[in-house]
This record gives sequence, C-alpha cells and structure tokens, in this order.
Amino acid sequence: MKYTIISIKNSELLENLIIKYGQIVTAQHIFSEASAFTNHSKQDARYIASRYKQTQYLIAILVKQGWLVRIKKGLYAISDLSSRGFLSLSSYVVANLLVKDSYVSFESALHHHGMLDQLTNKIISVSLKMHKTAQLQNIEYSFVKTKADYYFGWHEANIDNKTARIATAEKALIDIINFHKSIYAIDLVIEKLREHKNNLDIARLNEYIGKLSMTTIKIFGFIFDLLAIDSSQLLKLAKQTSGAHRMTAKARTFNAKWRLYYDVYFDKYKL
Repeated sequence: MKYTIISIKNSELLENLIIKYGQIVTAQHIFSEASAFTNHSKQDARYIASRYKQTQYLIAILVKQGWLVRIKKGLYAISDLSSRGFLSLSSYVVANLLVKDSYVSFESALHHHGMLDQLTNKIISVSLKMHKTAQLQNIEYSFVKTKADYYFGWHEANIDNKTARIATAEKALIDIINFHKSIYAIDLVIEKLREHKNNLDIARLNEYIGKLSMTTIKIFGFIFDLLAIDSSQLLKLAKQTSGAHRMTAKARTFNAKWRLYYDVYFDKYKL
C-alpha cells in the first residue's frame, strides 16, 4: 500500500461524503458526489458511462492508497487519518453490513455480553439467506442460514454511533447448541450457564428454547438438570412426543427422563 498524500480535490470529496453519508458509502454515493465536482450538465448515456468508468478508477486509487476500505462489492468505509488503510469499524458492524438480514451470535455475541474474555478472529452470524464466507483484514465473517422461525432473539446495539444486530446472551447460548450439536458446543454452554446463570434471564431462555426443535429442548432440559436450574417448563414440552432424540450423532447413553441419548462425557457434571 502506498502512503501518498491525498489531493485537495479527493480530500474534499471524502469530506463531503462523510458529511452527507457518514463513514459508510456506496459506489453510487461516490459517483454522485464526484459528478458534482465536474459542474457538467450533460446527462446523455455516453457521458454517464464515462463518468462511471472514471469513478471506478477513482475508487480503485483511493482503495490502493488506503483512503477507502472495501467491505463488499459497491460498499466502502472511509478511513480516518489515524488508521488509513485499516478498517476502524467494529467487526459486529461490518458483519451486519456484509449481510443485511443477519445478526451476530455464538461466541462473538457472548464476548459482547462479557461472557467470553477474548474476541476471536472469526465472527459467525445467523442469516436468513446463504452467503459466502468473507475475509476482511484478518477477520473471517461466516453466516449460518436459518429459517424465519428461528430468526429472533437479537437486539440492535449502538457501537461507535453505528448500529449492529447482536444476539441476546440467552439466544447466543441457544444458537451454539441449535446449530452446532457437538460435545464442544454443549460443554461451552454448560460452562457459561454455570458461570452466569444468576445474570441471565431464565424466563426468556425458557421462552426462546420452547420455539426450537425438540432435540434442542431436550438438550437444554438435560443441561438444566445438571446445573440445578428448574427444567419443569421444558419437560412439559418434551412430553409432547414419545420419541427419543440424540444429543450428538455418536451419543449412546440413554436418559429416560428426557428420552435423550447423551454422551457419557457429561456425567462429570452430575450433582
């Protein structure tokens, strides 16, 4: 990356973009603002096509110089002087910019709520649509597709005067198990529930769990029993079916109360 001095004209362009649109701008915003500098009244198709081509070239130059940071096709963040060439936006905000109908969940949401000490370099979001994984300045953004019935339990957080959709602490714990039924995922949820159950909204947790699959309901009922959390509400739901379910694909030990095959690994938590 070349750290060249920005021209007065381009500096004014970026200043005008920030004033009018803020730090996040689209290619169309840049085209409109750059066109204003020409004081040209022509609006024929050939002229407009030429202006678009010039704007694309200008964008490429500003990205190369570090004044613009590409978030995704047609969407850019304007760098500030102290972090030129680096994205100063919160990774939570970036995740929502990459996919509009999504919310950050899993470990990243737990970190936001103070339940995990370290933020990893991987942000996982729940989305209503399939979206490919994106790599942006050493942060990997991935998206787990869900159906509309499971797209709930998030709030809009204000981070550096920008909005990000982030799962509530309760929904983040549920998503970890609902989408990743593994020993690691269940063990992490048990650990965080044990550490933070006095700070969590158990009524909300029960309400959210009740909207999910029977397997997820039974797993949480099993976990609640391990941690001496009242599981009666979940048990009522579990009794609506006589079938058995598996905690993980390789679970072999049967729990009669929940009609759930679980992994013996979790016997260590028994009271």
